[in-house]
Amino acid sequence: MLISPLFAFISLCPILITATTVSYPRPSIYNKSYWYSLTVNGTNMYTVSYAGYDYVHLSMTKGDATKFRIASVTESSITKYNITPKKLAIQANITGSELSFSLSTEIDVPASSGAKIYNVLDYGAENNGSNVTTGVREAVNAASATAESIVYVPAGLYYIGNFVLRNSTQLYLAGGSVLRFTGNKTDYKQLFVKSDLAPGTWWIQTEFGSINVKIYGRGTIDGNGYYSQYTGKFIAHLIVPVDTTGFRFDGPLVRDGSFWAITPTQSQDVEFRNLKILNRLDVGQDDGIDVIESTNVRVLRAISIALGDSYSTKTWTYNTDISAPYPKKPQPLSDVLFENCIAWTTGVVFKDGIVYNAAVGIGIDHRYGTAKVANVTFDNIDVESLSGDNAGHGTWIAFFIESEGEGIGPVSNGKYTGLLLGYNNSAIIDAVDFSDVFMFANMTAAGTLGEMTIAKVNFTKSISIQ
Repeated sequence: MLISPLFAFISLCPILITATTVSYPRPSIYNKSYWYSLTVNGTNMYTVSYAGYDYVHLSMTKGDATKFRIASVTESSITKYNITPKKLAIQANITGSELSFSLSTEIDVPASSGAKIYNVLDYGAENNGSNVTTGVREAVNAASATAESIVYVPAGLYYIGNFVLRNSTQLYLAGGSVLRFTGNKTDYKQLFVKSDLAPGTWWIQTEFGSINVKIYGRGTIDGNGYYSQYTGKFIAHLIVPVDTTGFRFDGPLVRDGSFWAITPTQSQDVEFRNLKILNRLDVGQDDGIDVIESTNVRVLRAISIALGDSYSTKTWTYNTDISAPYPKKPQPLSDVLFENCIAWTTGVVFKDGIVYNAAVGIGIDHRYGTAKVANVTFDNIDVESLSGDNAGHGTWIAFFIESEGEGIGPVSNGKYTGLLLGYNNSAIIDAVDFSDVFMFANMTAAGTLGEMTIAKVNFTKSISIQ
């Protein structure tokens, strides 16, 4: 959740413990918040200072009523606040410099040793951040010999190179653990070049043809993005479930991507749950999660903060820049569900989402190829605030067709809850249905494009408003 003007993000994830609340240790490479402190049921939490906003990573037992108290460190009183999502109508109280409110939630943590448990410390992993350690990779490789084994990463700081999660292997990140990307090209295998940015790699990927791989826990996956992009000049997809089936992700915090952070690619039956992506707001192209040429993908209970696309779906030209390492020729993109978040493209449903702040709240940008973008649904999406622009557009809704020399194609059969710009008479915006669009504080649904502040309309047909 986001709370402004303190800009605090409280990250909640599952755990099974006897105490009501657990605050995970703040890694030594991170600083505490200058702006605020937090207690939960009387226990001090470890705040983390970040670029543009601060956050706390914690867990609570399922069903217990939990009292949050956020106190301003720099101000004597709080006069204004905002808690997102607004539709939850979370009631808060202010007493001087303290804001308080209550929540209730969440289970699941393995033992650190035992049958089918591969603790990375037993494989020589260094957890003090002094060197690039190979112990995590060696534990993963050892675990691959036994199906449904768990690679256990205890608290600590681990700088690691590339590694591959093998068939039927689980990676568990304990609270207080940090896997960190160095940002130095010499530590990694170059796999692609993004022509307008830098060479790059896949940092943590699945084995081609694998099944039932899982990443879960309460730790942090840190892309070290600002350093990587601007000093190291080497970028990474942080987590790449590629050519895999049955992949699961639940709980870890992903932060500071240098490029598209999470990219499920040419995969099937993939699920992300309790996903927290906290990217910086001063690193370009730092997308949160981009679903690429995959089918039956579910992104559930997620928050993604990024200067780039927070949530997106993509297809890519064969064997071109970032697609060079893809194992297959272009695959279909279909049956993708984003629930409690927002994104765009073909065969995709975006449901019950909250846009806290964005340049473009809802959008489709068709710029490559001649195929049709069709059957996209945005259902029950709240756009709470807008600021800035993305590629020259600043609006709650923007659907447009462009040409990058790779052909042009139409957009049709959408249901969308700006900007409606086709390209020409053969590449139009067609068959778009608007229903129950409520602008600002109005209690009556908009009945015209004008009432929806959609002023730029060209090369369109069959636009209906219900």
